[in-house]
Amino acid sequence: MDEVPDLGRRNFLRGRLSVSPPPPPVAVIDLSCLALRGVACMSCRDACPTGAVRFVLRIGGAHPQVAVDACTGCGECVSICPAAAIRVGPQEAEA
Repeated sequence: MDEVPDLGRRNFLRGRLSVSPPPPPVAVIDLSCLALRGVACMSCRDACPTGAVRFVLRIGGAHPQVAVDACTGCGECVSICPAAAIRVGPQEAEA
């Protein structure tokens, strides 16, 4: 039977570390978002070219969420936000 060699270990021993690239940056919405404070604002959703910013109905109004699989990190939502509550950064673990 042919055994498949462990190339990762071989490359490591030769000094060729194979590190997976970090995940692409995405839009992160801060707690200072107007929609999270009860103000009807959906500027980020309207500016997003891929539709990654979505609003979900919850108690207290619509709350923004970023679909990380659809977000390209373009930053269109950052400049349009009237509260400066959005930044483009690394993906955060969900609570």
